[in-house]
Amino acid sequence: MNISGLIIGQDITTALFATVNAGYFGGYWWRSSATRGRRVGAAALMLLSTASVVEAIFSQGLFWLQRGDLLSYSVWALLRLPLLAATLLISAIILRRVLG
Repeated sequence: MNISGLIIGQDITTALFATVNAGYFGGYWWRSSATRGRRVGAAALMLLSTASVVEAIFSQGLFWLQRGDLLSYSVWALLRLPLLAATLLISAIILRRVLG
């Protein structure tokens, strides 16, 4: 796999897991049994996850428009890594909560 495939995979994975995270937090926010503080926290995490999806989509659009003019592909992949890692970590916390 070449580096551009890695960049595409990073953003698709980020968008996919962030969508799942937003859905989980949206469901938690929607529950009437949750305390106000937890609902506010769920709303914030839902908004953050939704922003991650939008950012991943925007990044892909920018990547395809620039095609290496802005940054080298390896630098682009490294800059995208923290968002992917954070999204996967939130998903792992959710999975632990759901299964545990």
